[in-house]
Amino acid sequence: MHRSGRLVCLLVVILAACTRDQDQAENAAAGITLRVNTTQRSSFQTVAGDTLSDSARILEIHPEHDGDALVALFADPGRRVLAGLAIVDRKMAAPQLLWPDSVTSVWWTGPHMLAFTTGNGRGIRLAVDIHAAKLRVADTSSTALTKPAPAVSGDSTMVLRARAYTDSVRAQVGGVSQSSPLAYSVMRLVSSSDGRLAAFHTAARDARGGLMNPAWYALDRESGIVTVIDQVTGSIAELPERAGQWSEGGSFFYAKGRALWEAEIARARSAP
Repeated sequence: MHRSGRLVCLLVVILAACTRDQDQAENAAAGITLRVNTTQRSSFQTVAGDTLSDSARILEIHPEHDGDALVALFADPGRRVLAGLAIVDRKMAAPQLLWPDSVTSVWWTGPHMLAFTTGNGRGIRLAVDIHAAKLRVADTSSTALTKPAPAVSGDSTMVLRARAYTDSVRAQVGGVSQSSPLAYSVMRLVSSSDGRLAAFHTAARDARGGLMNPAWYALDRESGIVTVIDQVTGSIAELPERAGQWSEGGSFFYAKGRALWEAEIARARSAP
Protein backbone atom coordinates (compact mmCIF):
# COMPACT_ATOMS: atom_id res chain seq x y z
CA MET A 1 0.00 0.00 0.00
CA HIS A 2 1.31 3.51 -0.86
CA ARG A 3 2.16 5.91 1.94
CA SER A 4 -0.89 8.07 1.20
CA GLY A 5 -3.14 5.00 1.35
CA ARG A 6 -1.75 3.97 4.73
CA LEU A 7 -2.29 7.50 6.02
CA VAL A 8 -5.94 7.44 4.96
CA CYS A 9 -6.46 4.10 6.71
CA LEU A 10 -4.90 5.39 9.91
CA LEU A 11 -7.09 8.50 9.81
CA VAL A 12 -10.17 6.30 9.44
CA VAL A 13 -9.12 4.24 12.48
CA ILE A 14 -8.50 7.39 14.53
CA LEU A 15 -11.85 8.90 13.57
CA ALA A 16 -13.68 5.66 14.39
CA ALA A 17 -11.96 5.47 17.77
CA CYS A 18 -12.79 9.10 18.51
CA THR A 19 -16.45 8.55 17.61
CA ARG A 20 -16.62 5.48 19.82
CA ASP A 21 -14.91 7.29 22.70
CA GLN A 22 -17.26 10.24 22.30
CA ASP A 23 -20.31 7.96 22.39
CA GLN A 24 -18.98 6.20 25.47
CA ALA A 25 -18.18 9.55 27.11
CA GLU A 26 -21.70 10.86 26.44
CA ASN A 27 -23.25 7.74 27.90
CA ALA A 28 -20.94 7.92 30.91
CA ALA A 29 -21.90 11.56 31.41
CA ALA A 30 -25.56 10.51 31.33
CA GLY A 31 -24.78 7.91 33.98
CA ILE A 32 -25.47 4.91 31.72
CA THR A 33 -23.50 1.74 32.37
CA LEU A 34 -23.69 -1.99 31.72
CA ARG A 35 -23.07 -4.11 34.78
CA VAL A 36 -21.89 -7.69 34.32
CA ASN A 37 -21.67 -10.25 37.09
CA THR A 38 -20.29 -13.67 36.14
CA THR A 39 -20.38 -16.83 38.24
CA GLN A 40 -19.46 -20.42 37.50
CA ARG A 41 -22.69 -22.39 37.30
CA SER A 42 -21.25 -25.90 37.09
CA SER A 43 -18.05 -27.77 36.44
CA PHE A 44 -18.09 -30.15 33.47
CA GLN A 45 -15.43 -32.60 34.61
CA THR A 46 -17.76 -35.57 35.04
CA VAL A 47 -21.10 -36.67 33.56
CA ALA A 48 -23.23 -39.22 35.42
CA GLY A 49 -20.23 -40.09 37.57
CA ASP A 50 -17.90 -40.79 34.63
CA THR A 51 -14.79 -38.63 34.37
CA LEU A 52 -14.41 -36.97 30.98
CA SER A 53 -11.09 -36.90 29.16
CA ASP A 54 -8.98 -33.76 28.77
CA SER A 55 -10.25 -33.42 25.20
CA ALA A 56 -13.90 -32.98 26.28
CA ARG A 57 -15.56 -29.74 25.19
CA ILE A 58 -19.03 -28.19 25.43
CA LEU A 59 -20.47 -27.56 21.95
CA GLU A 60 -23.82 -25.88 22.67
CA ILE A 61 -25.86 -24.68 25.65
CA HIS A 62 -29.67 -24.70 25.81
CA PRO A 63 -30.96 -22.97 28.97
CA GLU A 64 -34.43 -23.70 30.26
CA HIS A 65 -36.72 -20.66 29.97
CA ASP A 66 -36.20 -19.71 33.62
CA GLY A 67 -32.51 -20.67 33.56
CA ASP A 68 -33.01 -23.32 36.25
CA ALA A 69 -31.76 -26.15 34.03
CA LEU A 70 -29.00 -26.10 31.45
CA VAL A 71 -28.75 -28.73 28.73
CA ALA A 72 -25.35 -29.06 27.12
CA LEU A 73 -24.33 -30.77 23.91
CA PHE A 74 -20.78 -32.01 24.38
CA ALA A 75 -18.00 -33.91 22.64
CA ASP A 76 -15.29 -36.06 24.16
CA PRO A 77 -12.95 -37.28 21.39
CA GLY A 78 -10.83 -39.09 23.95
CA ARG A 79 -13.79 -41.35 24.68
CA ARG A 80 -15.11 -41.34 21.09
CA VAL A 81 -18.16 -39.23 21.94
CA LEU A 82 -19.08 -36.81 19.15
CA ALA A 83 -22.36 -35.33 20.42
CA GLY A 84 -23.58 -36.40 23.84
CA LEU A 85 -26.34 -34.64 25.77
CA ALA A 86 -26.15 -33.76 29.47
CA ILE A 87 -28.23 -31.72 31.91
CA VAL A 88 -27.44 -29.82 35.09
CA ASP A 89 -29.92 -27.93 37.23
CA ARG A 90 -29.43 -25.95 40.42
CA LYS A 91 -30.04 -29.02 42.58
CA MET A 92 -27.48 -31.22 40.82
CA ALA A 93 -23.94 -31.56 42.10
CA ALA A 94 -22.72 -32.59 38.62
CA PRO A 95 -24.16 -32.96 35.09
CA GLN A 96 -26.31 -36.00 34.38
CA LEU A 97 -26.41 -37.88 31.08
CA LEU A 98 -29.52 -37.54 28.89
CA TRP A 99 -28.21 -39.29 25.77
CA PRO A 100 -24.79 -40.86 25.14
CA ASP A 101 -24.02 -39.75 21.55
CA SER A 102 -25.18 -38.80 18.04
CA VAL A 103 -27.50 -35.95 19.11
CA THR A 104 -28.21 -33.71 16.12
CA SER A 105 -30.57 -31.00 17.45
CA VAL A 106 -32.04 -29.87 20.78
CA TRP A 107 -34.95 -27.58 21.75
CA TRP A 108 -37.38 -26.89 24.59
CA THR A 109 -41.04 -27.65 23.87
CA GLY A 110 -42.52 -26.21 27.09
CA PRO A 111 -41.93 -25.92 30.84
CA HIS A 112 -39.53 -28.69 31.90
CA MET A 113 -39.99 -30.48 28.55
CA LEU A 114 -37.07 -31.08 26.21
CA ALA A 115 -37.00 -32.62 22.73
CA PHE A 116 -34.02 -33.74 20.67
CA THR A 117 -33.15 -35.74 17.57
CA THR A 118 -30.42 -38.29 17.05
CA GLY A 119 -28.54 -39.40 13.98
CA ASN A 120 -28.98 -43.11 14.64
CA GLY A 121 -32.62 -43.14 15.75
CA ARG A 122 -36.06 -42.45 14.33
CA GLY A 123 -38.26 -39.48 15.09
CA ILE A 124 -37.94 -37.09 18.00
CA ARG A 125 -37.11 -38.10 21.54
CA LEU A 126 -38.82 -36.29 24.41
CA ALA A 127 -37.95 -35.84 28.08
CA VAL A 128 -41.30 -34.99 29.70
CA ASP A 129 -40.03 -33.77 33.09
CA ILE A 130 -36.43 -32.66 32.98
CA HIS A 131 -36.37 -32.19 36.78
CA ALA A 132 -37.66 -35.67 37.64
CA ALA A 133 -35.56 -37.70 40.07
CA LYS A 134 -35.31 -40.36 37.38
CA LEU A 135 -35.25 -39.01 33.84
CA ARG A 136 -37.25 -40.86 31.23
CA VAL A 137 -36.79 -40.33 27.50
CA ALA A 138 -39.61 -41.38 25.17
CA ASP A 139 -39.54 -41.96 21.40
CA THR A 140 -42.24 -39.74 19.84
CA SER A 141 -41.88 -40.77 16.19
CA SER A 142 -45.62 -41.48 16.00
CA THR A 143 -46.74 -38.09 17.38
CA ALA A 144 -47.29 -34.73 15.69
CA LEU A 145 -44.30 -33.15 17.44
CA THR A 146 -42.05 -31.45 14.88
CA LYS A 147 -38.65 -29.87 14.86
CA PRO A 148 -38.81 -26.04 14.95
CA ALA A 149 -37.56 -23.86 12.11
CA PRO A 150 -33.94 -22.68 12.32
CA ALA A 151 -33.42 -19.59 14.47
CA VAL A 152 -33.22 -16.23 12.69
CA SER A 153 -29.71 -14.82 12.41
CA GLY A 154 -28.57 -12.00 14.68
CA ASP A 155 -30.04 -8.49 14.58
CA SER A 156 -28.32 -6.64 11.70
CA THR A 157 -28.15 -3.31 13.55
CA MET A 158 -26.49 -4.93 16.55
CA VAL A 159 -24.14 -6.92 14.30
CA LEU A 160 -22.96 -3.72 12.59
CA ARG A 161 -22.38 -2.07 15.96
CA ALA A 162 -20.44 -5.10 17.19
CA ARG A 163 -18.25 -5.08 14.07
CA ALA A 164 -17.61 -1.34 14.36
CA TYR A 165 -16.64 -1.72 18.00
CA THR A 166 -14.29 -4.62 17.23
CA ASP A 167 -12.59 -2.74 14.39
CA SER A 168 -12.21 0.33 16.59
CA VAL A 169 -10.64 -1.32 19.63
CA ARG A 170 -8.40 -3.53 17.45
CA ALA A 171 -7.23 -0.66 15.17
CA GLN A 172 -8.73 -2.31 12.10
CA VAL A 173 -10.26 -0.93 8.92
CA GLY A 174 -13.03 -3.12 7.56
CA GLY A 175 -11.75 -6.07 9.54
CA VAL A 176 -8.14 -5.61 8.37
CA SER A 177 -5.60 -4.86 11.09
CA GLN A 178 -3.25 -1.92 10.55
CA SER A 179 -0.69 -2.93 13.17
CA SER A 180 -1.00 -6.65 13.98
CA PRO A 181 -0.73 -9.99 12.16
CA LEU A 182 -3.99 -10.97 13.87
CA ALA A 183 -7.37 -9.93 12.45
CA TYR A 184 -10.32 -9.90 14.85
CA SER A 185 -13.88 -10.51 13.68
CA VAL A 186 -17.35 -11.03 15.12
CA MET A 187 -18.04 -14.77 15.07
CA ARG A 188 -21.60 -14.75 16.43
CA LEU A 189 -24.19 -12.43 17.95
CA VAL A 190 -27.08 -13.57 20.16
CA SER A 191 -29.89 -11.19 21.12
CA SER A 192 -31.75 -11.40 24.42
CA SER A 193 -35.43 -12.37 24.28
CA ASP A 194 -36.58 -8.75 24.66
CA GLY A 195 -34.05 -7.47 22.11
CA ARG A 196 -32.59 -4.86 24.44
CA LEU A 197 -29.26 -6.62 24.92
CA ALA A 198 -26.99 -8.80 22.84
CA ALA A 199 -23.93 -10.89 23.48
CA PHE A 200 -21.38 -11.10 20.69
CA HIS A 201 -18.35 -13.33 20.29
CA THR A 202 -15.08 -12.26 18.70
CA ALA A 203 -11.90 -14.13 17.84
CA ALA A 204 -8.59 -13.43 16.13
CA ARG A 205 -7.44 -15.19 12.97
CA ASP A 206 -3.73 -15.60 12.29
CA ALA A 207 -1.99 -15.75 8.91
CA ARG A 208 -2.54 -19.52 8.70
CA GLY A 209 -6.26 -19.25 9.45
CA GLY A 210 -6.11 -20.43 13.06
CA LEU A 211 -8.59 -18.90 15.51
CA MET A 212 -7.54 -17.69 18.95
CA ASN A 213 -8.09 -15.15 21.74
CA PRO A 214 -11.89 -15.53 21.94
CA ALA A 215 -14.09 -13.14 23.92
CA TRP A 216 -17.75 -12.53 24.74
CA TYR A 217 -19.04 -8.94 24.95
CA ALA A 218 -22.37 -7.49 26.08
CA LEU A 219 -23.98 -4.80 23.88
CA ASP A 220 -26.83 -2.49 24.87
CA ARG A 221 -29.10 -1.52 21.99
CA GLU A 222 -30.30 1.84 23.30
CA SER A 223 -26.97 3.32 24.40
CA GLY A 224 -24.58 1.35 22.19
CA ILE A 225 -22.40 0.63 25.21
CA VAL A 226 -20.20 -2.47 24.98
CA THR A 227 -18.75 -4.28 28.00
CA VAL A 228 -16.63 -7.43 28.12
CA ILE A 229 -18.27 -10.50 29.63
CA ASP A 230 -15.31 -12.88 29.52
CA GLN A 231 -12.21 -13.54 27.42
CA VAL A 232 -9.41 -16.05 26.97
CA THR A 233 -5.89 -15.71 25.59
CA GLY A 234 -5.32 -18.89 23.62
CA SER A 235 -7.37 -21.40 21.65
CA ILE A 236 -10.94 -20.59 20.58
CA ALA A 237 -11.92 -24.02 21.92
CA GLU A 238 -11.59 -22.60 25.44
CA LEU A 239 -14.45 -20.13 24.78
CA PRO A 240 -16.41 -21.48 21.77
CA GLU A 241 -18.85 -19.22 19.91
CA ARG A 242 -21.63 -21.83 19.61
CA ALA A 243 -21.76 -22.44 23.37
CA GLY A 244 -23.55 -19.25 24.41
CA GLN A 245 -27.27 -18.54 24.87
CA TRP A 246 -29.71 -16.31 26.77
CA SER A 247 -32.44 -17.53 29.10
CA GLU A 248 -35.88 -15.94 29.05
CA GLY A 249 -35.04 -14.38 32.40
CA GLY A 250 -32.21 -12.35 30.91
CA SER A 251 -29.12 -14.27 32.02
CA PHE A 252 -26.47 -15.18 29.45
CA PHE A 253 -24.98 -18.67 29.76
CA TYR A 254 -21.72 -19.71 28.14
CA ALA A 255 -19.02 -22.36 28.27
CA LYS A 256 -15.48 -21.53 29.32
CA GLY A 257 -13.01 -24.39 29.39
CA ARG A 258 -14.76 -27.33 31.01
CA ALA A 259 -17.33 -25.34 32.96
CA LEU A 260 -20.70 -23.65 32.48
CA TRP A 261 -20.92 -19.98 33.41
CA GLU A 262 -23.77 -17.54 34.01
CA ALA A 263 -23.52 -13.81 33.31
CA GLU A 264 -26.10 -11.45 34.78
CA ILE A 265 -26.13 -8.33 32.61
CA ALA A 266 -28.10 -5.22 33.43
CA ARG A 267 -28.37 -1.68 32.07
CA ALA A 268 -28.06 0.74 34.95
CA ARG A 269 -27.73 4.42 35.75
CA SER A 270 -25.06 5.60 38.10
CA ALA A 271 -26.06 7.57 41.15
CA PRO A 272 -25.74 11.35 40.61
